[in-house]
Amino acid sequence: MSIVVSTAKTGGIATYPQLLIELTRLIDGDDVSATTIAVETLRQIINLGERRLYREVRSAQNEKAWGLTVTANAVTLPVDFQAASIAHFGRFPLEPVAEEVILDRGRFSQGGDCLYYAKAGNTLVFSPSVADGTALQGRYYCSLPSLDATTLPGNALFAQAEDLFVYAALTESAPFFEQDSRVQLWNAKYLDILKQVNENHHRGAYSAGRIKIRPSTRLMR
Repeated sequence: MSIVVSTAKTGGIATYPQLLIELTRLIDGDDVSATTIAVETLRQIINLGERRLYREVRSAQNEKAWGLTVTANAVTLPVDFQAASIAHFGRFPLEPVAEEVILDRGRFSQGGDCLYYAKAGNTLVFSPSVADGTALQGRYYCSLPSLDATTLPGNALFAQAEDLFVYAALTESAPFFEQDSRVQLWNAKYLDILKQVNENHHRGAYSAGRIKIRPSTRLMR
């Protein structure tokens, strides 16, 4: 397939078919009626782009409450989990550490307030240990339902930053189109938009008073 360079211009995508048309135009030129790109191929690159995007994006639109309770000093991570935002048990935020630190501390822990958590497989574990039934509070970053005709209109992150999804998909198109020379440019654009989204979220946390910088008074014991 001959790839025709076209000017990237996204905006006003409200439906899944419009997203397919936009990607076709950017990859194959403005005359989408003449394209040979299969719809299934477009669906695949959208899905691949989403997988990467949700591993990297940190926004209010894909942040949600834990809604978990502790059993045997652990909680099972939700299936949509991507990264922790903040975790606590009603007091100060817990500090993330390596699983080995939790295991080592477990041999010497004498109780007290929980200070640390670690990812262990598909669970989070804590130190000092936490009683069964204790609610984990805070939030985590999640992946939203895969885009399709039903889910796209309700995807708050897409509504906020549709170009992030467009360029994430474009960066994943190289294997399908013989390493298109524009992929580096698309990837740079994706990274720039990602940085803006993440920084906006970070600034929002400051303005809302959620983040305070102060010297740590807790030491690993």
